[in-house]
Amino acid sequence: MKHLKDPKTPINKFANSLRVMGIVLLVVTSVGFISYRSETGHFWDIYTLFLLHLGVAGAILAFIGEALWKILLTNSDVSRRKFYFYGEE
Repeated sequence: MKHLKDPKTPINKFANSLRVMGIVLLVVTSVGFISYRSETGHFWDIYTLFLLHLGVAGAILAFIGEALWKILLTNSDVSRRKFYFYGEE
C-alpha cells in the first residue's frame, strides 16, 4: 500500500486540487471586488452577490481541501514504515 504522503495518489491529488481551486476562487473574487465600480452606487447588485458566492465557495473548498490533507497526514503510516535499502535483508 502506498503511504498517504505520496502526492501522486488519487486522494492527495483530490485534496490538493480542492485547495488550489479554493485559493483561485478567493483570488478571483478579491480581484473582482477591487476592480468593480458601481454606476448606481448600490453595493448589493447581481455582480457583487455573484462575487460573494464565489468567495464563500472558494473559502469552503480551501477549508475542505486543507482539512482532508490534515486528516491524510495524521492517518498516514509513515511512522510505522520500515525503510529497506538494496542489498539488505
